[in-house]
Parts: sequence; C-alpha cells; structure tokens
Amino acid sequence: MKGLKFQTRLILGFSTILLFSFIIGIIAFIEIKTISKNTESIYHHPLTVSNSVRDINISINAIHRSMKDVVLAKNIEELYESILLVNKHDRQVYASFKIVKERFLGDKEVVNDTYSAYRDWEKIRNEVILLKKGGHDERAADITRGRGAFQVNLLFEKTKILTDFAQSKADEFYHNTVESEEKSIAILIFSISLILLISLITAVWLSKSISRPIHNFIEEISTIFTNQDDLIDNIQNKSEQEILGITSKKLRSGYQKLNDFNKELDQKIEQRTSELKEAKEKAEESEQLKSAFLANMSHEIRTPLNSILGFSEFLKKDNLPKEKKELYLNMIDNGGQRLLTIISDIVDISKIESNQFSLSYEITMLNEILDNLERQFTIVTNKKGIELKTVKSLDDYSSFISTDVTRLSQVISNLLENSIKFTEKGTIEFGYKVNNNKLLFHVRDSGIGIPKEFHYLIFERFRQTDTQESKLHTGTGLGLSIARGIVELFGGDIWVESEEGTGACFYFEIPHLPTASSQVDKKIKTDEFFLHTEGKTILVVEDEPSNYIYIRDLLSEFNYNIIHAKNGQDAVDIINTKINIDLILMDIKMPVMNGLQATREIRKTNKKVPVIAQTAYAMLEDKRQALNAGCNDYLAKPITFKAFSEIIQKHLSHTN
Repeated sequence: MKGLKFQTRLILGFSTILLFSFIIGIIAFIEIKTISKNTESIYHHPLTVSNSVRDINISINAIHRSMKDVVLAKNIEELYESILLVNKHDRQVYASFKIVKERFLGDKEVVNDTYSAYRDWEKIRNEVILLKKGGHDERAADITRGRGAFQVNLLFEKTKILTDFAQSKADEFYHNTVESEEKSIAILIFSISLILLISLITAVWLSKSISRPIHNFIEEISTIFTNQDDLIDNIQNKSEQEILGITSKKLRSGYQKLNDFNKELDQKIEQRTSELKEAKEKAEESEQLKSAFLANMSHEIRTPLNSILGFSEFLKKDNLPKEKKELYLNMIDNGGQRLLTIISDIVDISKIESNQFSLSYEITMLNEILDNLERQFTIVTNKKGIELKTVKSLDDYSSFISTDVTRLSQVISNLLENSIKFTEKGTIEFGYKVNNNKLLFHVRDSGIGIPKEFHYLIFERFRQTDTQESKLHTGTGLGLSIARGIVELFGGDIWVESEEGTGACFYFEIPHLPTASSQVDKKIKTDEFFLHTEGKTILVVEDEPSNYIYIRDLLSEFNYNIIHAKNGQDAVDIINTKINIDLILMDIKMPVMNGLQATREIRKTNKKVPVIAQTAYAMLEDKRQALNAGCNDYLAKPITFKAFSEIIQKHLSHTN
C-alpha cells in the first residue's frame, strides 16, 4: 500500500465507497419501486375512484336540487337557468363515470349497473323538463317527488357499493405500503450505518496518505511564481509532491478564468441595470399617462359643467326670447349628456378593473339593436355629411339571440362614436355576420386611419394615438378599452385593421347564442302584452325634493296617482295603512330609515307589490344588495325617460 501513488489510493478508497453505495442504492431502488407501485395503486384505484364516486354523489345532489328548481320555476328565464345547471352537473357526472369505469378494479358490472341507473334517472329528468316546458307543472312535480326521488335513492345505494369496495382496496394497499415503509426504513438505517463505517475507515486511511504531501505542497506553492522554469511538465513516474507542484500551474489558469468570469458578470450587471432603467421608464410613462388622464378628465368635466352652469344663468333672465331659451336648454342637455357619458366611462372602467362588471342576458332581436343604433347615430352622421350603412346577415325572426342588450349596444356605440369622431367625409358601415357559431361584428369607416405602430396600444386605458391628439378631439380615451373589456366578458375578441389615411375597420367576435322558435314566439307575445296602465297608484319614496319633482313629472305623462314618502319609515307607515299601492319607487340613501331597511320591513307584510330601487349607487354589489333586500328591479340614476317608462310599464303590466 505504501508503494501506491496518491491518485491510486484515492481511486481505491472512493471506489470502495461507490461500490457499497451502488449496492445499497439498488436495494433502495427496489424498495422505492415497491412503495411507488403501492402508492400508484392507491392513486389509480381507491383514491381516484373514491374521489370520482364522491364527485358523482355531489353532482347527483346538485342535479336533484336543480330539478326541484326546474319544477318550481316561475318563468322561462328561471326554467332555462335551472336546466343549464342540470346540464352542467350532468356533464360532470359522465366525466366521473368515465374515470370510474377505467380504474375500478372490481366487477365492472357493478359500475355498469350504477351507470344504467343514472341513465334511467336521466330519462326521468328529461320527461320532467318536457312536461314543465309544456306547462304540465303538477305532473312534472309528481314525477320528481315519486319516480325521480326513488331513482336518486337507488343511485346513492349503488354508489355506496363502489365506495365500500374502493375503501376496502385502500385499506389493503395501505397495509402493504406500511410494510414496505418499515422494511425500507430498516434497510436505510443499516445502509447508513455501513456507509458511515466504510467512510470512517477510508477517511483515516486517506488522511494518513495525504498529510505529508500536503506539507510538501505548501512548500512548493510558495515558490510557484519564482521557480516556474524548474517545474517539470511530464508527471509520469513522478512523486505526489512533483504532481502537486505541476498542478499549481492550473491555479494561475483558474485565476485567469475567474477574472474573465468577473468581466462577464460585470456585463450582465450592466445589462440588468439597463433593464431596470427601462422598467423604471415604463413606470414613469404609466404615471404620466395617469396624470395626463386626470388632466384630461378635469378638462372634459369642466367643459360641459361650464356650459350647464353658464346657460343656466342665462335662463334666469326675464323676457328671454323663446328661440334662445330652446337653444340654451339644448346646450344644457348636451352638456349633461356629455358629462353623464364621462362619468359612465369612468364607472365602467372601474368595474372592469375590479371584476365587478357582469352581463345580464335576455332574449332580444339583434336586427332591432342595429336599427336603433342606426336611428340614433344617423342624426350625427347627417350633420357631418357621412353616409351610415348597416349590414345584417339574418332576417328579423332568425336574429333573436340571448345576449346583454345594453352591453352589446355599448360596444357597438363606442366603436361608432370612435369612427364618427375621426371621419370627416365618406361612409361608415357597421353590421354582423354568423361565422362558425360566432357573431362577427364590424365597424368600418373611411376616416383618417390608424398607423400600424399604434394598433397595439389603442385598446389600452387612457391611450390616444398621436394622430388623434393632433386633431384635438375630445374624449376620455376609455371607449375602446371599455369595449375590449366587455367583449372579453362575452368570451370574445376584438381587433382592428387599418393603415394611416385609408380608414379603419374594427372587428369583434362573440359567441352566437340563437333562441329557440318557442322562446322567440313567447318573447314576441310578452312584448305585445304591455298594457295601458293609467289610474295606477305609485308610491315615490324620495328625500330629495328636486329628484321627487323630476320623477313626479315623468309619471305625469301616464296619469298615475302619486303618493310621496320622504323617507323609508314614512313608506312603511303608508303600506301598513293598507292603502292600495300598485308599485313603489324606492330611493336607497335616505334619513330615518334607508331604502334597503324599508324594503325588508315592507316585505314582512306585503310580498306582492313591485319595489323598484332607484338610486345613484351604480356598482354591481349595490344592485345585489337591493335585490337581496326584496326589490324586484333596479334603476340607476340619472334616470332617462325611456328606461323609466319601460321599467314602470313592465312591472305594472303584470299587476293587471
């Protein structure tokens, strides 16, 4: 052993350790594979099967509850909402059954029997839904309570068999895993002890072998830089001291490599510093955009306010000519509408950013939406000498769809306003076509166009292109950003195709949700059912005198009987006097008792009278609170004549 070189000694020592480590590793690998196999079995059968059966039970319960909602549905909207929930959980049941069929280790007939029982229940459900759609409510309820309930209980009994079998298998695999674990721990303890012993022996042997050469190396390393010419390049048959001395040359090479690495590191630090600087510039740009937006908002809000306040002062003058009075009133109305648009844009973008923006689907005629928008914007385009065209690929009857009318109109309106703003002459065309179960809308203009380098930012908040800014057009810079947020909420996409000087074409695509013929016919009959409602008594709960006067004058168009309550407590007292009230307009923020508290008190004694919340609170949570308190509908201020008359007619027609 003494005649062996240092390198040979190291090889022998570490080879011994590696040999024992390899043997122990093989043993550990075999045990790990055993544990892995048991664990995989637990995953592939008991765990997955149990979870899938549990998911089936949860979905069956959810379907059973939804079927009750189907039976209890008061209108077509509630019915289809319940059916959608049934279909959703039905798909989850089939997905879970697929997993159980693939991984169940027992008799497959048990799974098939349970699956057949579920299919039988599905037939019963379909029968109930058909009866409900056909108006046979009592028969649908009887089947749900009878055969439907019996089939559900039978399903739970059959799924329990699957769960019990899976639990039994889980116990079996668990015991096997525990045994493997105990065996592996014993082998591991033995292996560690053996390796420690071998390592100790090897360490003692190596320490004796290298201690003397290390001392010689220290002496040699001290002369490395002064006696480089005496170093021998050929290390064959040389002593360890000579080999270590030659190795010292590599220290210099390593130092050089370290120096090169430091230079490379400096370059990376410089690059990272540049990236941080760029990020800082972007953050500063974002801050500048916000500041510019606030400045723009100040200008946009003050401009219509100046018009409203200024012309209001003129109207106070006596003997003002009629034509000037009409002109001033128009200017005030235009300023108010412009101010309302600005506030609405700010509220909408805030809702989108806080995820409080939601859609309210209803059945409507798509062609009618386009016709209304055409009538609305024709006045503006005619003044500018622009031809406005519409393209509709469906006839009126086929264009009935389920959508959020307000939000869809808002997207198209924002795109039309953008086109009108930047088009001085020519044509503007908007419309839609059906493309692979989707509705593809477009708004095409012959305006100034948008340079390609600005396409990526026009849908960002607070952004306006340089071309737009150069024209000094008014606007918040939020219209296209709001449009994108709404389209994405629909589950669609929006984009633009344009070049500078060639006009622009905005496209957006949303899912096409056509309406069944029976629903279309019912919708048409419902629209024809709005009755004349003169002589009805309406309780207006409003603490602001100006707001009450405005609502009173709106109602005077229909010859309603009006009762005024100045706060929620007065409204409750009036209802308790048993006066026949046909509808309540309830403000929310009031002294003494607010509108939500008053509605809850009214609902304790009167469940039928329609209550419409009319408030300046316009966020989603505010609407939800009003409906939860017992309100039938929600009307956000400022109140327009069209929206006001429609919601009043809607609820009073159902009380006839």
